[in-house]
Amino acid sequence: MAKKDGYQKEKLGRSQFQLAWIRLKENKFALVSLYIIIAIILIAIFAPLLAPYDYAAQNYDEILLFPSLKHPFGTDQFGRDIFSRVIYGTRYSLVIGLCTMIFSCILGVFLGTLAAYYPKLDNPIMRFLDIFGSIPDMALLMCLVVIMGSNMRNMIIALALYYTPGYARLARAKVLTLRNEEYVEASIALGASDARILLTHILPNAVAPLIVRFTMSTGGSILEAAGLSFIGLGIQPPKPEWGLMISQGRGFLSTNWYYPILPGLCIVLLSYCLNYLGDGLRDALDPRLN
Repeated sequence: MAKKDGYQKEKLGRSQFQLAWIRLKENKFALVSLYIIIAIILIAIFAPLLAPYDYAAQNYDEILLFPSLKHPFGTDQFGRDIFSRVIYGTRYSLVIGLCTMIFSCILGVFLGTLAAYYPKLDNPIMRFLDIFGSIPDMALLMCLVVIMGSNMRNMIIALALYYTPGYARLARAKVLTLRNEEYVEASIALGASDARILLTHILPNAVAPLIVRFTMSTGGSILEAAGLSFIGLGIQPPKPEWGLMISQGRGFLSTNWYYPILPGLCIVLLSYCLNYLGDGLRDALDPRLN
């Protein structure tokens, strides 16, 4: 009871996101996940300073070496340092995940907002997105990448298109709920334009669920990108993308297990951290708990 009273006192005079941060700090798994994600982002930023070797440098005198002090993660079939390639690989995974979510969020929120606020556009937009979203994920991504070409830009476009319907449905549901609020009706009565109502009153109040989806879907997009690179439809050699490294190392799994396993562990760690952080944000941003 004393803890609850203290929390109620702490709530006074604080904004919604300050309260969300207080609640997030109470979730130890989410907080640790946040710190790990920040560390991975810093590794990606300072990769040239942290990597002991050039990720593309080949040394045929040091082929398939086991992990040691000189090469902490060993070397691959071309004598390249796997530790350096894993460090640089954080850049590709983060860029793919963040760019995918940014583009899909912008497009999805735009379409979902139009569908919810303008009833005549609702059925055409949402039925098209339903058809688009009904196609199995990997089949859709493979078709799009094959049509556009196998490179990082096209893979991000394909992933962004795949995740757009989810954002659109979420934005539509939130806008349909908020458009009937009294403050929105008051703005309409005062003659505010649709753009002003949407940008000032509706979308700012729909940010919380979008942040949660952004965080949790980023991990999924990283896994999807790794899967595309694994089958040769994503990042192309000699770029050090984690999925591509797993694909290149799968033939050495019985003799040099560290080669495909270590990049795979990095993917699992980043994806789990993003999911745990998303769970924590979902609880922290829930207005019923604040």
